[in-house]
Amino acid sequence: MPARRGEVKKRRPAGAAVPTQMSPPSEKLSSFAEFELSPITMSPEIADGAKKQAYAEKLGNMLETKITPLLGEWRAASDGGSGTLVIQPDVVKLKVVSGGARFWVGAMAGESKVDMSLRLIDKASGKVIASPRIARSAGSMSGAWSFGATDQNLLRYIVDIANQYLVENY
Repeated sequence: MPARRGEVKKRRPAGAAVPTQMSPPSEKLSSFAEFELSPITMSPEIADGAKKQAYAEKLGNMLETKITPLLGEWRAASDGGSGTLVIQPDVVKLKVVSGGARFWVGAMAGESKVDMSLRLIDKASGKVIASPRIARSAGSMSGAWSFGATDQNLLRYIVDIANQYLVENY
């Protein structure tokens, strides 16, 4: 007799990747009294391309808009912490397919990708307490079916993941 729906155990296929989480920082973020968000930096490959640089700057502005109020709340709630935590976002790789490319070429335009490192640095010592890597992509077919919406939402996803990482490790 076949197993009922509730009794079926899902198994990971042999060789399948095990889901991972971003490693927590070596110290709690709440142990700091001050917090700084540095301007976004980017690899030379991104800085040399005008469109890529514009998307990286847009990502930096979105990070600033989302994370600055959070850091203000942390400063107000600081109770006896010491030191300053510097949050340094660095875009390593970036490709965002434009809406026009999605319209004319569809899935053939490829997938959109963002790979960003979020270094958390103790300002006094210069010690990096965490360096989570946030990498996501929007598939070419999903971009085609959504007329580029998944491509354009990719930056927001990266910002939300970075914000969530900070919140969870405070």
